[in-house]
Amino acid sequence: MSTISLPIIDFGAYLDPSSTSKQRSEVDHAIDDAFRRFGVLYLQNHGVPLDLYDKIRALGHQFFGLPLEEKRKHLVGSQVRGYCFPDETIIETHGTYCEGIAFYPPVNHYSNGLAPDADPDSPDARLPTSPDALGGQDSWPGDEFRALVEEYLEHIAQLNKRMLASIAASLGLSALSHAQLQDTVTHITFNGYPPLSSAQIENGGQSMPEHKDPGCLTYLNQDIVSASLQIQDRDGQWCGVPPIPGTFIVNVGTVLSQWTGGQYVDILHRVIHCHEKSRVSVATLVDPPFDHIPKPLSEFATGKNDLAKDEIPPFGSLYVERYG
Repeated sequence: MSTISLPIIDFGAYLDPSSTSKQRSEVDHAIDDAFRRFGVLYLQNHGVPLDLYDKIRALGHQFFGLPLEEKRKHLVGSQVRGYCFPDETIIETHGTYCEGIAFYPPVNHYSNGLAPDADPDSPDARLPTSPDALGGQDSWPGDEFRALVEEYLEHIAQLNKRMLASIAASLGLSALSHAQLQDTVTHITFNGYPPLSSAQIENGGQSMPEHKDPGCLTYLNQDIVSASLQIQDRDGQWCGVPPIPGTFIVNVGTVLSQWTGGQYVDILHRVIHCHEKSRVSVATLVDPPFDHIPKPLSEFATGKNDLAKDEIPPFGSLYVERYG
């Protein structure tokens, strides 16, 4: 399998208070070009401390190294929260060999966890007001695990805010459209990939089946053991994405593609891991709120793609249909 050469974007200008508007503009245009041509890029000098960047994957290795009965304690009856593993049904149906543990904020139907008319600063604001549309709540393996993940997500939130500001600048968005870009929900998934055998690959087995991410942006932090992540290029060919130490792989999701009227590419990708060592990746996904109607921003609305609001289901309906 061939590998693909993707743009490597140095994001340092957005972290350096002495950087010039010209330097930031160069970063903006580089990101814009990458998302238009490939839908994915490498991001370096991103502002997430490298020791934390490494520790979060080590946390994944530590969890996936536990006995199965210990990991099964974190099953919560949800596809996007808690532990999941490839039982016989999943393997037979999807040919998928991947385990994971995921954490997603409460989304009591489309209120995104907020009780109606509640003071958002009140501790009671996020008490469940109805059954959660995505099933059971998060199950944390321990206080240290949770503290490290929350610290990591704080850094990702700052990075994402700057990334979306860069995108808004390159697209020439209005303040209203920029605010819509920034109105997002962040969740995180740890994936563990045991090596696939030759027989499993010959039988069509995949570590993670081909898919597009449904939301806005995904920040992937992965082990550097092999180019197990693959993307489909414009010619329909699958290409390996070699890991680069210290970088995030950032890819466009379907909603961001819809916001730009299809100008940004939401790429099809999969994982086939056949290296002798197991692989861990940590994906932080940025989605719109569940009640958001995913349609082109005003800057990209046309007669063809600007459907009436009531013709487009909210993001939450689409997400629950896929994962609920």
